[in-house]
Amino acid sequence: MFQQYRFTFFLFFFLIESIWSPLSGQGKVTLEEPPTVTKLMEDFVQYGKTNENVKAWRIQIITTDDRREMEAARSQFISLYPDVNVDWKHIVPYYQVRVGAYDDKTKLMPFLLELKKIFPAATPVYDQISKRTLVLK
Repeated sequence: MFQQYRFTFFLFFFLIESIWSPLSGQGKVTLEEPPTVTKLMEDFVQYGKTNENVKAWRIQIITTDDRREMEAARSQFISLYPDVNVDWKHIVPYYQVRVGAYDDKTKLMPFLLELKKIFPAATPVYDQISKRTLVLK
């Protein structure tokens, strides 16, 4: 019986070694990439380097045609959340205050629910934002 286990054990490790040996770097694999694929990858990398903005989610806390109201809401938000990114836009005739930067809408929902207590008009918006803003948040 012991001999049978020893033989099975030896056979098992022999099979593992025969499978593992080619994967461990003894055999070399070369991959040839077509020039069109190389060009597409170079274009993709270049586009990523030159395009500073990406589409991402923000929370718009106020939309108003009164600049003073917009500035008051912005100041109130900054005093409550000094570490959160704040930006405002003037799209005639409205002023908009947008906060945060989220790559996924589900990630902003807890903060949105908290903000709605103070800013009832807060709503998620899909916006063009800087890649740095999204990474640094």
